[in-house]
Amino acid sequence: MIKRSAAMGRSGALTLEAAVVYPLMLTLVFMIIIGGMGVFRYQQVACQAREAARWAAVRGSDWRKETGQTYPTSANILQQAVLPLAAGMNTNNLSMQVQWVDQVSGQVVDWDSASKYPVSVTATNQGVTNRIRVTVTYQWTPELFLVGCIRLQSTSEMPMCY
Repeated sequence: MIKRSAAMGRSGALTLEAAVVYPLMLTLVFMIIIGGMGVFRYQQVACQAREAARWAAVRGSDWRKETGQTYPTSANILQQAVLPLAAGMNTNNLSMQVQWVDQVSGQVVDWDSASKYPVSVTATNQGVTNRIRVTVTYQWTPELFLVGCIRLQSTSEMPMCY
Protein backbone atom coordinates (compact mmCIF):
# COMPACT_ATOMS: atom_id res chain seq x y z
CA MET A 1 0.00 0.00 0.00
CA ILE A 2 1.33 3.41 -1.02
CA LYS A 3 0.72 6.37 1.25
CA ARG A 4 -0.02 9.66 -0.42
CA SER A 5 1.44 12.68 1.26
CA ALA A 6 -0.78 15.65 2.07
CA ALA A 7 1.41 17.91 -0.09
CA MET A 8 0.54 16.06 -3.28
CA GLY A 9 -3.08 17.24 -3.13
CA ARG A 10 -1.98 20.93 -2.93
CA SER A 11 0.47 20.94 -5.81
CA GLY A 12 -0.99 24.05 -7.56
CA ALA A 13 -2.31 25.92 -4.53
CA LEU A 14 0.83 27.99 -3.95
CA THR A 15 0.88 29.20 -7.55
CA LEU A 16 -2.79 30.13 -7.44
CA GLU A 17 -2.42 31.96 -4.10
CA ALA A 18 0.61 33.86 -5.41
CA ALA A 19 -1.28 34.83 -8.59
CA VAL A 20 -4.01 36.40 -6.44
CA VAL A 21 -2.02 37.87 -3.53
CA TYR A 22 1.07 39.34 -5.26
CA PRO A 23 -0.79 41.75 -7.59
CA LEU A 24 -2.95 42.93 -4.69
CA MET A 25 0.06 43.48 -2.46
CA LEU A 26 1.99 45.34 -5.18
CA THR A 27 -1.03 47.53 -5.89
CA LEU A 28 -1.37 48.34 -2.19
CA VAL A 29 2.35 49.15 -1.87
CA PHE A 30 2.24 51.44 -4.93
CA MET A 31 -0.87 53.19 -3.60
CA ILE A 32 0.87 53.83 -0.27
CA ILE A 33 3.97 55.19 -2.02
CA ILE A 34 1.96 57.48 -4.34
CA GLY A 35 -0.20 58.65 -1.42
CA GLY A 36 2.93 59.49 0.55
CA MET A 37 4.26 61.47 -2.39
CA GLY A 38 0.97 63.38 -2.54
CA VAL A 39 1.20 64.26 1.16
CA PHE A 40 4.79 65.38 0.61
CA ARG A 41 3.78 67.61 -2.33
CA TYR A 42 0.97 69.17 -0.28
CA GLN A 43 3.38 69.90 2.58
CA GLN A 44 5.77 71.42 0.06
CA VAL A 45 2.99 73.72 -1.26
CA ALA A 46 2.04 74.73 2.31
CA CYS A 47 5.67 75.54 3.09
CA GLN A 48 5.93 77.64 -0.07
CA ALA A 49 2.82 79.63 0.87
CA ARG A 50 4.15 80.29 4.39
CA GLU A 51 7.57 81.33 3.14
CA ALA A 52 6.12 83.63 0.46
CA ALA A 53 3.81 85.29 3.02
CA ARG A 54 6.71 85.79 5.43
CA TRP A 55 8.95 87.11 2.66
CA ALA A 56 6.30 89.62 1.51
CA ALA A 57 5.32 90.63 5.07
CA VAL A 58 8.77 91.99 5.83
CA ARG A 59 8.95 93.98 2.58
CA GLY A 60 6.27 96.64 3.09
CA SER A 61 6.52 100.43 3.01
CA ASP A 62 8.95 100.65 5.95
CA TRP A 63 11.33 98.19 4.30
CA ARG A 64 11.23 100.32 1.17
CA LYS A 65 12.08 103.48 3.15
CA GLU A 66 14.95 101.80 5.01
CA THR A 67 16.56 100.04 2.05
CA GLY A 68 15.72 102.44 -0.75
CA GLN A 69 14.70 99.52 -2.93
CA THR A 70 11.44 99.19 -4.82
CA TYR A 71 8.60 97.04 -3.58
CA PRO A 72 8.87 93.43 -4.65
CA THR A 73 6.30 92.40 -7.23
CA SER A 74 4.40 89.13 -7.21
CA ALA A 75 6.91 87.84 -9.75
CA ASN A 76 9.78 88.75 -7.37
CA ILE A 77 8.06 86.91 -4.51
CA LEU A 78 7.56 83.87 -6.72
CA GLN A 79 11.20 83.94 -7.86
CA GLN A 80 12.77 84.64 -4.45
CA ALA A 81 10.53 82.77 -2.00
CA VAL A 82 8.56 80.04 -3.80
CA LEU A 83 10.71 78.63 -6.60
CA PRO A 84 13.75 77.88 -4.40
CA LEU A 85 11.47 75.51 -2.43
CA ALA A 86 10.10 73.78 -5.56
CA ALA A 87 12.55 70.88 -5.66
CA GLY A 88 11.17 68.06 -7.78
CA MET A 89 8.09 70.05 -8.82
CA ASN A 90 7.10 70.95 -12.36
CA THR A 91 7.24 74.75 -12.05
CA ASN A 92 4.94 75.15 -15.07
CA ASN A 93 2.14 73.72 -12.89
CA LEU A 94 2.86 76.10 -9.99
CA SER A 95 0.98 79.38 -9.53
CA MET A 96 0.80 81.98 -6.79
CA GLN A 97 -1.52 84.82 -5.82
CA VAL A 98 -0.43 87.55 -3.38
CA GLN A 99 -2.99 89.87 -1.78
CA TRP A 100 -2.77 92.80 0.63
CA VAL A 101 -5.58 92.86 3.22
CA ASP A 102 -6.58 96.19 4.80
CA GLN A 103 -7.79 95.20 8.27
CA VAL A 104 -9.77 98.42 8.80
CA SER A 105 -11.84 98.49 5.62
CA GLY A 106 -11.69 94.75 4.94
CA GLN A 107 -10.54 95.53 1.43
CA VAL A 108 -8.51 92.82 -0.33
CA VAL A 109 -6.25 94.16 -3.09
CA ASP A 110 -3.84 92.46 -5.46
CA TRP A 111 -0.29 92.89 -4.13
CA ASP A 112 1.06 94.64 -7.22
CA SER A 113 -1.57 97.41 -7.00
CA ALA A 114 -1.70 97.73 -3.17
CA SER A 115 -0.30 100.58 -1.06
CA LYS A 116 1.62 98.05 1.11
CA TYR A 117 1.34 100.13 4.27
CA PRO A 118 1.78 97.86 7.29
CA VAL A 119 -0.68 99.79 9.48
CA SER A 120 -4.11 101.27 8.81
CA VAL A 121 -5.77 103.78 11.14
CA THR A 122 -9.30 103.32 12.45
CA ALA A 123 -11.85 106.11 12.93
CA THR A 124 -10.78 106.31 16.60
CA ASN A 125 -7.15 106.85 15.56
CA GLN A 126 -5.91 103.39 16.51
CA GLY A 127 -3.43 101.55 14.35
CA VAL A 128 -4.34 98.11 13.02
CA THR A 129 -1.75 95.88 11.37
CA ASN A 130 -2.58 94.98 7.78
CA ARG A 131 -2.00 91.48 6.47
CA ILE A 132 -0.50 89.64 3.51
CA ARG A 133 -2.36 86.65 2.05
CA VAL A 134 -0.51 84.26 -0.26
CA THR A 135 -2.17 81.36 -2.06
CA VAL A 136 0.04 78.79 -3.80
CA THR A 137 -1.57 76.27 -6.17
CA TYR A 138 0.10 73.24 -7.74
CA GLN A 139 -1.40 70.86 -10.31
CA TRP A 140 0.13 67.53 -9.28
CA THR A 141 -0.02 64.54 -11.58
CA PRO A 142 0.50 61.34 -9.58
CA GLU A 143 3.33 59.26 -10.91
CA LEU A 144 1.11 56.20 -11.43
CA PHE A 145 -1.11 58.08 -13.97
CA LEU A 146 -4.25 56.16 -12.99
CA VAL A 147 -5.92 59.39 -11.96
CA GLY A 148 -5.84 62.84 -13.52
CA CYS A 149 -4.26 65.96 -12.07
CA ILE A 150 -4.86 66.72 -8.42
CA ARG A 151 -5.03 70.39 -7.41
CA LEU A 152 -3.04 71.11 -4.26
CA GLN A 153 -3.61 74.55 -2.75
CA SER A 154 -2.51 76.27 0.43
CA THR A 155 -3.14 79.77 1.74
CA SER A 156 -1.06 81.56 4.35
CA GLU A 157 -1.85 84.93 5.91
CA MET A 158 0.58 86.95 8.04
CA PRO A 159 0.63 90.43 9.55
CA MET A 160 2.92 92.94 7.88
CA CYS A 161 6.03 93.90 9.78
CA TYR A 162 6.79 97.51 10.56
